[in-house]
Amino acid sequence: MVKPKRPRSMQTATRTAKMTQGKLVFSEVPKPISVIAKVAPTTSLRRSLYNSSAHFQREKYMFDVVLPMFERFQQARGLRTAKSFTHYPSVIVSECCEGFEYILQRDLMAQGYRNFPRTEPLAYEDVLLVLTHLAQFHAISFAMQQRAPDAYAQIVSQLQETMFVPPLHSSFVDFLQRKVDYAIDTLLHNPERGDGAVTERLCRFRDEYGQAMVDCVQNRDDTVICHGDCWISNILYRPMPTQRNGTDDGHNNNGFTNHQHHHHQAAKELKFLDWQVARCATPAIDLSYFIFCCTDSELRERLPELLRKYHSALIRRIDELGGWVNGRELFPFERLQMHMKKYARFGFGMALMTLHSTCCVEKDLPNVSAALETTELVDIDELAKDMLYNPAYIKRMSGVCRDMVRFGYL
Repeated sequence: MVKPKRPRSMQTATRTAKMTQGKLVFSEVPKPISVIAKVAPTTSLRRSLYNSSAHFQREKYMFDVVLPMFERFQQARGLRTAKSFTHYPSVIVSECCEGFEYILQRDLMAQGYRNFPRTEPLAYEDVLLVLTHLAQFHAISFAMQQRAPDAYAQIVSQLQETMFVPPLHSSFVDFLQRKVDYAIDTLLHNPERGDGAVTERLCRFRDEYGQAMVDCVQNRDDTVICHGDCWISNILYRPMPTQRNGTDDGHNNNGFTNHQHHHHQAAKELKFLDWQVARCATPAIDLSYFIFCCTDSELRERLPELLRKYHSALIRRIDELGGWVNGRELFPFERLQMHMKKYARFGFGMALMTLHSTCCVEKDLPNVSAALETTELVDIDELAKDMLYNPAYIKRMSGVCRDMVRFGYL
């Protein structure tokens, strides 16, 4: 939601000890650390467009309340630290006074983490790794609803929707409908047999788009706390230390064995960034957003298999956390399939809004922040038009449209 500031070094104190005249004397020695500062915009137009105050409050709430409570719950249920879901940055300090919001967190890049290439669809092993981590995160909500329902109800009571809140402004609805028009154009630039039926579905969705997004986030059946913004730029990775490769602890390599990796595919550790639109919703929100914004049609040929593996990882972790709770009875695979049929259009909606920029190398992205100092939403949309002729976008977006129809999600 907000681009972080450049990493800065800070001085912290580290205690060291030495013997002086037979006594152990402690002294403070400065130690530099690298931090990231996320700072809210200050201009009224940008603050209004991004709903900055609510989104910074949401991220602060996640780091101050929800994620620590999830960590304590996992510990209380006997899950050892190595298996717990703690895949997020450490926050040093945050502030959310109106007009003066910031979050200061440790710079993961300084710890060896890096971004996946944003313009390239993810490889199968990386997709499975992300889905397994999401399963472990979602499982905490399912288990906590059974084992600590009052505590869970208390934390989700503060997770009101911040993005798709009815009634949607007419200018936003127009913005969404133009995105469908652009998607239809990709079918014309990259035609295949059967596109007539796909275009027909897209035209119907065009009229439903805004309300469909509202309906997806308002569902209250089988809900979990979702990350909410699960796309490639919000996931960092680093190669796992050599001595831990090949261990199957359910946390580091998520059950992969060495022969399951491609010959150059090293095991990875992940961190999820940007929790500003975390919400209580169906797991299909996170799954569809990630799948349709971060993969290509070739990989999605294996989507049924990937959903099975996500569900297996989810059930394993629910069973580990829930004790007497039977995960397969609580959330059977057939119900996950039903949720995807009803709510995967959320991920499609996010792909319509973001895929043109995802497929664009960063240096070619328009400076939207600068333009927002003076222009309106319709003019911002004009800035993106050059990206709509990018062959990579045309191929990815047309593939997403066809797959939504092929899987029966649209």
